[in-house]
Amino acid sequence: MSTVIRKLHNLVHPIKGHILMLHSVAPRSNDNYLVVSTNYLEKTIEGYIQRGYEAIGLDEVKQRLSNHDKSRFVCYTFDDGYLDTFTLAYPILRDRQIPFCIYMTRDFYQKKAVPHWDPNAAMMGVEQLVVLASDPLCTIGAHTCSHPHLNCLSDESQRHEIADGKEDLESIIGKKISHFAFPYGDYNRQTLRIVKDLGFETAVTTSGRPIRDDARILELDRVTLLEK
Repeated sequence: MSTVIRKLHNLVHPIKGHILMLHSVAPRSNDNYLVVSTNYLEKTIEGYIQRGYEAIGLDEVKQRLSNHDKSRFVCYTFDDGYLDTFTLAYPILRDRQIPFCIYMTRDFYQKKAVPHWDPNAAMMGVEQLVVLASDPLCTIGAHTCSHPHLNCLSDESQRHEIADGKEDLESIIGKKISHFAFPYGDYNRQTLRIVKDLGFETAVTTSGRPIRDDARILELDRVTLLEK
């Protein structure tokens, strides 16, 4: 989309809100794409409150997109299932009663693998997953079995990655998994068809753009804290 067309599109379709994409949280950090400090997270939360954004869960996003409410919203989402999401981010969000979503990768919480980009990472296990799933503030989302580039896989392998990851989570927490995140933001038409067939209500990307009123519910844009 050209710059001129993009500007016209943005004028016609106003911003409804932001879905924030986070990964790891640390007591201290240089605040980059994958790791932000607890202080940065707290300042971000306060900033959105001061700007009048309402923190909502992913279940409410579809409703917000279909109505004419001009108030803006923010959703907090965390990818992969880092242990510090549980130990550091969760207490901050819980104390402020802010809803959030964690997209869990099966092989990480089942201790079958660790992120290849951070082999020393500490990941959540089933115990932490169950605790989070019991809190109404937390939505558990699916993030495949092994965190692959889905657009590089065959149709059968894509379905295996998405469906098996969803089913494993549902068997553990005893709830339907309705939300999905594309690893690396990579997907194709077949991925979208599988996600729809499996009954996901939302799916999120890594596009770096805010949510506008013409957003596609299975291709929702997300931004990082550093680019909002």
